[in-house]
Amino acid sequence: MTIVKPIQIEVANQAFEAWDHLGVSGRAECLEQAIFSLSHTQASMARWQIENAKHEIGEDLLMPGPTGESNTLSTHGRGAFLIAVQSSLSGDNLSVGLIGQVFAALIAGNPIITVGPEGQAIMDQMSKYVPEGIIQNVAESAQESIIDATDLAGVAIICDADRAKHLNKQLAQKSGLLCQLVEETNVQALTTIAAPHYILRFVTEQTVSNNTTAIGGNATLLELGSKAE
Repeated sequence: MTIVKPIQIEVANQAFEAWDHLGVSGRAECLEQAIFSLSHTQASMARWQIENAKHEIGEDLLMPGPTGESNTLSTHGRGAFLIAVQSSLSGDNLSVGLIGQVFAALIAGNPIITVGPEGQAIMDQMSKYVPEGIIQNVAESAQESIIDATDLAGVAIICDADRAKHLNKQLAQKSGLLCQLVEETNVQALTTIAAPHYILRFVTEQTVSNNTTAIGGNATLLELGSKAE
């Protein structure tokens, strides 16, 4: 079986770890500089995505430890995301929605690959504010090869319901990394992109557990064992 790995995915994966390691606050410092190059409505969407990320995923959560252990929940980016808009759609909100996708994916810690002239314009505006490889662009003719790539972490797309259904099936059938579909089918209201939980579609969770009781407990067991002998 042929393994599909476009060069854009390799470049994104090489840049991913360092970008994700910056954390929400570090990435926000970079992305906030790029907002000034956007239109008023685009800038409002970009700022909202950044502020929402600070609220939803900005801090690690200390979780209860039923047996005395310390549990910390943190979020990290998933990997390379394709950011796209279905070419047959039209509407004034498409550019705002595209910016929402871009900023949500980036602030969550993911490198992105945009598509076509609109994606190229966004890359040109933002590339000087983020590390090399974090934003790339491909022609529309190359979009399917990116979707089929085994190392693609997700597809964020504004599309109609039929396209979303087709993509969901396509991603489920391909091999490689489990690829997340993040679709917006309400072009006029952008109800999914504008929802607080939208950012969670772009992250993976990690729990670190430190068992602070293990040393004492094991020592007691060893003492009991030595007495039994």
